[in-house]
Amino acid sequence: MSTIPVTEILVGIYLGLLAAIFPSFVAFLIGFVFKYFTSVTVPGLGVVALGGALAGVSGGLMGLIDPTLAESWTGITAVLVILMACLWAHSQGDKLGEATPRHLTLKTLREARLSTDIADRVDSFGQIRIRPIGEIEAIDGYPPLSAEVRERLSGDSWKFRVDLPISELEARLEERLRTEYELVEASVSIDAQGRAQIAVAPMIAGLSRRVPPGKRAVSIRTALPTGVARGDVATLHLPEDTVTGTVVSARSADAVDTGNQPIGNVAEPPDNAADTDVEFESTPTASTTTGGEGYVTLLCSQADARAVIRAEFAPMVIHSRGKQREYEAIGVLKADGNRFRKLTIGADSNLVGAAIGDIQIRDTYDVAILALRRPLERVLCPDGSTTLQAGDVVHVVGKPDSLRTFEEVTA
Repeated sequence: MSTIPVTEILVGIYLGLLAAIFPSFVAFLIGFVFKYFTSVTVPGLGVVALGGALAGVSGGLMGLIDPTLAESWTGITAVLVILMACLWAHSQGDKLGEATPRHLTLKTLREARLSTDIADRVDSFGQIRIRPIGEIEAIDGYPPLSAEVRERLSGDSWKFRVDLPISELEARLEERLRTEYELVEASVSIDAQGRAQIAVAPMIAGLSRRVPPGKRAVSIRTALPTGVARGDVATLHLPEDTVTGTVVSARSADAVDTGNQPIGNVAEPPDNAADTDVEFESTPTASTTTGGEGYVTLLCSQADARAVIRAEFAPMVIHSRGKQREYEAIGVLKADGNRFRKLTIGADSNLVGAAIGDIQIRDTYDVAILALRRPLERVLCPDGSTTLQAGDVVHVVGKPDSLRTFEEVTA
């Protein structure tokens, strides 16, 4: 009865590992490249054949030079080790090709993201709560912040998707702060732990910038329904008539009694001042009211403003906004797999100086530009004659792959 020569097997394992380095590396690359670019897995038989051929070329150990080696335990063991190493390396390359995001760029690799140490703070919807740290700073060149604004910001928090890059989190939080707190400017710096350092600037001249010529903003004491927001259309039932206008500010009586500045009535303008702007002050308020007795400021005509000023109190009715077609359109686009993205045209982008129609963005990149924002103007649904400029912020819609490709073009 013959025994298995342990020494020959150990030597075969050693020689097999040496000869398997190069063919295993090639098998890994083949598995990764085919899976990443074609989503196809190379059959194992092809990997085995290629691995054996490369091992023979690189090592000369498989009996191609010495036939006696191929017939020994050493040669058989070496062949098995090489083939198994090639199959394992190929499977690892295949897995990496499947897990690697498509269209990976240096830009996406450089984007910093939140630390994995905060996984316990992620909720079931994949969101994390961003909280401010330190003191809320004021931005130089703007009026000082009130204690109320500092206190509200310090105690607030905001939820965002945890998979967003930190730069995108900062941009989204800045936009929310400007919208929810009526700020003219906001600057946010978020660290890897999801903590935000915030600096903001309050509005200058309050609501006066939002009063168009020929209109007046006038305040009156009323019973505020729950959920009143700026932009709602309301009707005041006065003793002699009714007045309908747009809500530009609202505050409960409790907020006034605690020392905050109430919304003051606008003095009745003279007859020859129909086209002058009204200047009045307002501190930031909540995005919606919580109900109860308080003050509401309506935007209405000059004649209606005089009628409101003559009354001390008036019941108010909020008109329904009805169905929003914009939200319906967004829902239809999302249901078809489209997504929305806000991108900035870089100074080195090939799009700078080109008209939208000339470069045929919709046909070339399969995305559509919905809006365009510049420091001094905003363009909704820009036409083909609109010329793109460096620094333009464009809001685009399209499939995720198309948006990633277009983002590289704008950089």
